[in-house]
Amino acid sequence: MAHSKPKSDAPFLFPKCEASVLPDPSRFFSNHLLSNPLPTNSFFQNFTLGKGDQPEYFHPYLIKPAKSSLSISYPSLFHNSDFFHEVFKPDITISGSPVDQSSRQTHQISSFSDLGVNLDFPSSNLRFFLVRGSPLFITFSVSCNTITISTSHEFVSFSGNSLSTKYVAKLNNNQTWLIYASSPIKLTKHDNSSIRCRGEFSGLIRIAVLPNSKPDFKPVLDRFKRSYPVSGDADFTKPFTLEYKWEKRGHGDLLMLAHPLHLKLLSKDNESVTVLNNIKYKSIDGDLTGVIGTGHCSGDVALT
Repeated sequence: MAHSKPKSDAPFLFPKCEASVLPDPSRFFSNHLLSNPLPTNSFFQNFTLGKGDQPEYFHPYLIKPAKSSLSISYPSLFHNSDFFHEVFKPDITISGSPVDQSSRQTHQISSFSDLGVNLDFPSSNLRFFLVRGSPLFITFSVSCNTITISTSHEFVSFSGNSLSTKYVAKLNNNQTWLIYASSPIKLTKHDNSSIRCRGEFSGLIRIAVLPNSKPDFKPVLDRFKRSYPVSGDADFTKPFTLEYKWEKRGHGDLLMLAHPLHLKLLSKDNESVTVLNNIKYKSIDGDLTGVIGTGHCSGDVALT
């Protein structure tokens, strides 16, 4: 039997094998991403291992997806002489009503970059923009759906502004969360642990915690609520320099966070960066400090 000789210009393909420990992670990626190699050892790897429901750390939040929801934790830090440990507890959980029962019930990665990953929930028309370096806000879009915002604690108070575009939720664990919407959304307290949207909503929602419930942080968050990143890449083209560039949408500069090492390594000659020393968030790497940038930042290391 004659065998045809493979074309010399055909790309080499590694043989496919079945993992004995973990299932195929490709089920968590959009189809258009499967024609290229999938990332390994990435910062969002937990979203693709096993059931994809293990939390990942986006300073200062732990993010944990489920079948039709995403939970956010501003975790407490426990430590002794042997280890540091952050405990995940769902402070805020965001879910949407199923709009397509035939759609997949798991989350799906629709795009990723050096610094960011877009996490979709096709059954409820939700898309989360999870980007390193600017995680002070958790940003997500909604398309023609209702949403529910719940907590594992209790809401002790909930109020909104006259435009129905900003809400303040206080929890019984002494946390205060701010909720911003790109257009009016009717959010009402359903019970002690959940807030619901009356009617369908299409637009952008951003959620942020006030560390230690400091009210003087509110004007800063109000000011930078309109600009948000959707991806980010590392640029090594300049000698002895690593430059991270974020693709942003909205208006104005980005409000980002940097931990102590990053602050020391940021280029002092970079006039596009302003450090807000009064904005502090706790993290496993030390206090994170607010940084204002135009969408790119130069130095010897990137913002986390």
